[in-house]
Amino acid sequence: MADLDSLRSLALSTAEAAGALLLDGASRRVNETTDDDVKMQADIDSENLVRDRLKISGLPIIGEELGGDAALYASGKELYWVVDPLDGTYNYLRNQPCTCVSIGLMRGQEPVLGVLRDFTANKTYLGVPGEGSYVNGRRIQPKWATRTADACLMTGFPAAADKEGPAMKAFLHEAARYKKIRMIGSAALAIAYVAEGTADTYQECATNLWDVAAGLALIKGSGGHYRMIPTGKRPLNFDVWVSAREEWTR
Repeated sequence: MADLDSLRSLALSTAEAAGALLLDGASRRVNETTDDDVKMQADIDSENLVRDRLKISGLPIIGEELGGDAALYASGKELYWVVDPLDGTYNYLRNQPCTCVSIGLMRGQEPVLGVLRDFTANKTYLGVPGEGSYVNGRRIQPKWATRTADACLMTGFPAAADKEGPAMKAFLHEAARYKKIRMIGSAALAIAYVAEGTADTYQECATNLWDVAAGLALIKGSGGHYRMIPTGKRPLNFDVWVSAREEWTR
């Protein structure tokens, strides 16, 4: 299975199945907790399901829970999946919304397609650069703000982010440019909201490729822009800017 239509159908059906598992049948057991993060059995259950279904494609997989070959990002030669089986784990633990299954298909550093299943809201996002982005099959036509003074910034503080004084001061200086700031606890959905036009910019430091891979395809499909800079803290960890306008990613 190598053609894009087949891979798109596979990603959609896989995200749907994982979302159904998380909505009705996944374990709520907490496996690990730290000062600023939590890992649940549901993360593993969902990734096992996703990997089992995606393996029919014959493509390698990078996932949050079970890892993968980070060299695929640099090689640029072959297609591979990048999956976050449960983005927004803490939200899921507390029965809050804004949690999803995220499945991205990449070739090297380029997004090829992305699927997000927001199972609590019964919404499925699909993005294909050069073709478009969709919500539940409806083509997205985002109406983005034209000035940061009127715009909404989506952001967050992942576990690896620098939360010391100078970093926070720089963050506040940047955030003050925007009319409103929102933190929802899911990087994948934050980018989806920008792609959909319900927000205008997403910015986050020290986030991982599996958090954003599907979202990159969505924003490209919607006609937006992104920039990623490796942090050097660990493989596939980036400072990320996603926006309606290219100048807002600089």
